[in-house]
Amino acid sequence: MMRYLHFTLWGALLLAFSCAPKQTLFEDGRSEYSIVVGEDATLIEQYAAQELQTWIREVSGAELPLVADAQPGKRLILTCEEPEGRDDAFVYANDGGDIRFTGKGPRGTLYAVYAFLENELGCRWYSAKVSVAPRRDSWSFRKLHCQEAPGIRIRDNCYLDPRTKPVFSARLRNNFVRIPSPDGEGTIPGSAEGYWGVHALGTHVPVGKYFKTHPEYFCLRDGKRYGGYGQPCLSNPEVLAITIESVRKVMLEEPDYLIYSVEQNDNQLFCQCEDCQALSQMYGGESGVMIWFVNQVADAVREEFPDKFIGTFAYQYTRHAPTGIRPRENVVVRLCSIECCLMHGYDECEQNQSFLQDLREWGEIAPHLYIWDYVTDFAQYCVPVANWKTLQPHIRDFRDNHAIGILEEGDYQTVSCELREMRTWLLSKLMWNPDADMDALILDFTDGYYGPAGRYIRDYLDLEERILRRPGVHGNCYVHPSDSMFTDEFIQEGRRIFADAKEAVAGQQDLYNRVETAEMPLCFLQMVKNPLLGFQEGADDLVRRVVEREGMSRLAEGAWAGGMMSAKELLAYYEQIREEIDKGIVLPAVAVNPTEKGVEYVRYEGDFMSTAEMLDRGTEVERGTASYIGLTEAQEKDHFGYVYKGWLEASKEGLYQFRITSDDGTVLLLDGKPVLDLDGSHSPVSAFCFVRLEKGFHSFELRYFEDCEGQILEGSLMGPAEPLVPLCDWKLYH
Repeated sequence: MMRYLHFTLWGALLLAFSCAPKQTLFEDGRSEYSIVVGEDATLIEQYAAQELQTWIREVSGAELPLVADAQPGKRLILTCEEPEGRDDAFVYANDGGDIRFTGKGPRGTLYAVYAFLENELGCRWYSAKVSVAPRRDSWSFRKLHCQEAPGIRIRDNCYLDPRTKPVFSARLRNNFVRIPSPDGEGTIPGSAEGYWGVHALGTHVPVGKYFKTHPEYFCLRDGKRYGGYGQPCLSNPEVLAITIESVRKVMLEEPDYLIYSVEQNDNQLFCQCEDCQALSQMYGGESGVMIWFVNQVADAVREEFPDKFIGTFAYQYTRHAPTGIRPRENVVVRLCSIECCLMHGYDECEQNQSFLQDLREWGEIAPHLYIWDYVTDFAQYCVPVANWKTLQPHIRDFRDNHAIGILEEGDYQTVSCELREMRTWLLSKLMWNPDADMDALILDFTDGYYGPAGRYIRDYLDLEERILRRPGVHGNCYVHPSDSMFTDEFIQEGRRIFADAKEAVAGQQDLYNRVETAEMPLCFLQMVKNPLLGFQEGADDLVRRVVEREGMSRLAEGAWAGGMMSAKELLAYYEQIREEIDKGIVLPAVAVNPTEKGVEYVRYEGDFMSTAEMLDRGTEVERGTASYIGLTEAQEKDHFGYVYKGWLEASKEGLYQFRITSDDGTVLLLDGKPVLDLDGSHSPVSAFCFVRLEKGFHSFELRYFEDCEGQILEGSLMGPAEPLVPLCDWKLYH
């Protein structure tokens, strides 16, 4: 009986829909409709009406007039429900021939317009440069009803385009960046809400202003007050009073924000004074001290600013949840995922377990969370990051633990991130609807943005999934391009996929350029891993074209991250390598005929800072022969070194490429000539040398020493028409 009623209800609905009279919005470039926006409409409602008018014209060629009152005729009516709210929810639906766009809060009506344009007319805003408005001769409807609300209240897509191009950002329903006002003076009130400031304790209590007269306001470190970039002394009541007054001043002068930062400075120099440490003991660590301080700021401003929040960090030394204290109702805790593995879900990766625990514990005690999430590689923006499968589950985890906002931090400084347009678009869609169909979104973007090459972009994503996310491989937001996860197989197979992609769009220059830009990270990796092959396959030329065409200037967040900072420097480096190849040393073969495979070695021990010191005053402890060059899997004790000697057979005359990675120093000699020098005490460093060898045997000597801490010795060699292989697999004799 219930099943019968169910089908009867659906049948009635379908009958009602099918019986509704057909309404035509436009046909053959004409329309009987007008767009109604009231005389008392806010600027953002007026903007929504103009956007609706513009994109209907793009699709149909019809110009719908904007009118201020409900005149007779067919109408698109824009209204606002609860204009002072912050919900962003909306409904668009037809009332007979009229279509009503009704939104909550200042932006809901604008988002109703964008949803209609996307869902009904097929408009897309794939990037700041690429919009799609498919031309139609006509469009009709019988029944319309779409109701949506955002999954995340504040959606901050921190890639360069959404952060710097507010019109594009609003079309993706991000709400962190304000839309410029029509007169070009300022911004439209209510067109965004967000988070004022970051690491703002240094702004509220500046060390330059107070340290000379009040050093007690600042952190005690190793028995002395610190006058550099540290943290304030949070237990000092005068620091609290200064912070409260500073926060009030900001809230009065800049009222169009939702959250105001009282966050720790970007360092770990928290105060070690007796009072601060007593608070730390009382509340379960430094996060407890921070919440204790921020709660008092929040209490002080609550009555004056009842609809605002005070924000603080759960970041590095404050990432863990405190005990014995809870954030106030008007406090937002911004939890940062900087230590996490990007490539796995929080519940499926051992490297993410502690963050997941922190997320859940904060979710239990904090009335509001705000997540600072990291979704690209800040050591080198353009290297591939295989986190496509984790973007959605991470956002769902944030939502399910009461996050009211998310900052998705990408390449906010430049345009060099891998597949940046797709990441930007997907993150915006997922923050609005964390339960969206991810496969359908990827299909939509790849076919819409890359055209016939879209299928190959999806093949490339599958390749990333198979190789970069293989078992046991992890990657945080600071992976160096020389990392072993980026295998030769990945680079070569990826470039084969992109060769097919470029062939699919040959003759369509815009699409071809987009595919080249997508391939650029693979070419960058190839020039890092195997520049000789990169030159042979044109990787350097493709990188240069994309850098110049896209206007890339910056390639890493900062020099401290260990990557190549400047695109100009990168291209100069390619020229330097090419010059080294062109003027490569030519070494004649030696008339010898060794038959024993492997090398001879001498092991030294001692405290030395270079291979020269090792040979001069190191203690010889062992001699022998080895089948390979390198360190054993089990790390040896510090303060040792090796000299490997033997004969290398060049099977053909031509150019040979040597690559050495070492921690600490290494010097390579061929036929008695130093050809690669990485000497000295240092962290892992890689370098290439290019040598032209005659066919035959050449004397080989590699000197290596280990000072302390990490120890690495890896080498590879590539010869004419021969692949790059580990040095231990080459033809070495003694």
